[in-house]
Amino acid sequence: MNVPCTCRRLLACGTHAAMLAEMKAWTLALGLLAAGAASAQQRPRAVPVLSRSPEMDGSLKELAGGLLLKPAGVQGASADLSARVAFRKDTLYLGVQLSDDRLLPTDRLEVSLHFPTAGTTALGHSFRFGPEGPVPSEPGTGAPFHAKVESAVSRSERSLSVELAVPARAFPRFPAHEPLLLELCLVYEDRDEAGAEAAALSTCQAGSTVGGPLRLPDELWKALHLAPPRRVVGVESREAAWLGYGSLHYPVWVQADAPLTQKSLSALVTDNPVEPAEARIPIPKRMAAPDRRALWPVLSGADPYAVEGECNSDHELRLALYAVRGEAAERVLEWPAATCALGRAVTVALEEDGGLVIGYSNGTSATFTWSQDHFERTEMGMR
Repeated sequence: MNVPCTCRRLLACGTHAAMLAEMKAWTLALGLLAAGAASAQQRPRAVPVLSRSPEMDGSLKELAGGLLLKPAGVQGASADLSARVAFRKDTLYLGVQLSDDRLLPTDRLEVSLHFPTAGTTALGHSFRFGPEGPVPSEPGTGAPFHAKVESAVSRSERSLSVELAVPARAFPRFPAHEPLLLELCLVYEDRDEAGAEAAALSTCQAGSTVGGPLRLPDELWKALHLAPPRRVVGVESREAAWLGYGSLHYPVWVQADAPLTQKSLSALVTDNPVEPAEARIPIPKRMAAPDRRALWPVLSGADPYAVEGECNSDHELRLALYAVRGEAAERVLEWPAATCALGRAVTVALEEDGGLVIGYSNGTSATFTWSQDHFERTEMGMR
């Protein structure tokens, strides 16, 4: 299966290590998705709402009223784990208490979050801790670089307390309209001797939380001031913005913290924006939808005609049109702009009645009509 390299933090995505890391993340996500389908049949457990935000000091007393999580039993285990989880405004709070007859520097606690109803391409995030504090997550699995995650670790000779505050900006993609069901997996890798194989304590079995998934309160939406369109399946954060994804792995909605520009929109919705002039695609500079929102083009992909006189059938340019007003943008069209079969788009014309025509160098054309809030393909005018 071809797995798209979409993680913006993997700057060297083409490297062997990065590809392996992303494949591992996708394998984990597919396992969690399958587990999520099974766990959806279990009754979700509501995460309690705190009356005030706890201090991040390593003391877990303020989380005593949180929902209790315990691991599946491991026969002969020399360590024990319990956790409390709670919520406040837009932040998930977690307190983990570990007891271990021999706490070693190589012992690790991994906290993983995944929303199984956020779409088929939704991945999870993980956070790792050792006896001395946070340790780096594996590439491609940690929270976004722009999200501030707070933690505090307190230890003694035979115990370890970890307190974690995860704001919504650091969540993995979460469902836009479905209940906010969360799979929260805590895995403690315990080694009794340096270099020995780790024994694992986990609050999950087959990727699903023991006792059923957790449900976050709907007050999250009020705290975030977000109202994604119905066709948005999952939402995730970007620096100073939120992206909404449809059923396929492509952003269909943007809500920014400040008014959008064409440059900022392109940077948010694709990792490889292409300037229309460079690709010789004649897109009008000013266009407006029938509902008076500005229409901004975003060109992405690889130009199949980059080499003069040749066409690379493995490359394709795609045109997306976003209807923009202030801080919000919604994708209203996504269509090929240049392929070896169609040729290169040589005309992009918006008509007075709201119709759109894209003509190609091989002589064919595609026509679209405006339907409430997006362009729909029509057969009229094709040749």
